[in-house]
Amino acid sequence: MNTPDLTTQSSPTTRLRLAVVDDHAIIRGVFVTLVEDAPDLIMAWTASSIAEASEKIRWDAPDVLVMDVGLPDGNGFDFTAEVLSRLPDLPILMVSAQEDPSYTKRAAAAGARGFIPKEASLEQLIEAVNTIQQGGHWFFEDGRS
Repeated sequence: MNTPDLTTQSSPTTRLRLAVVDDHAIIRGVFVTLVEDAPDLIMAWTASSIAEASEKIRWDAPDVLVMDVGLPDGNGFDFTAEVLSRLPDLPILMVSAQEDPSYTKRAAAAGARGFIPKEASLEQLIEAVNTIQQGGHWFFEDGRS
């Protein structure tokens, strides 16, 4: 898969570590492929549930966390707030397949730096990850950030 490069403010030898929490294997796989194609990214880990993510993040905090809203053992909004209570500087990008207009506000209220629907373009996803990693905010609203 040929994807645009993700750019970061990291030094050439430092690669941004991304972790993904999503209960759908295909979505986790898309992120793994994206990371494989980006020279300045590495996949820290993936998790399919809040319980699994909670255990992994306790021992291995990534540079950026991509968090699904709906998971089999809870919701990403609550988990985002919990993670940020321990790791307040961790950039979190929330994602969802649902088109609920309240999700953007709920993601911001939980402390996430961004929200993007799963049907967004690859370019929008890359822009969102870059923006939040560099300290900005990226919230998808009606097809624009």
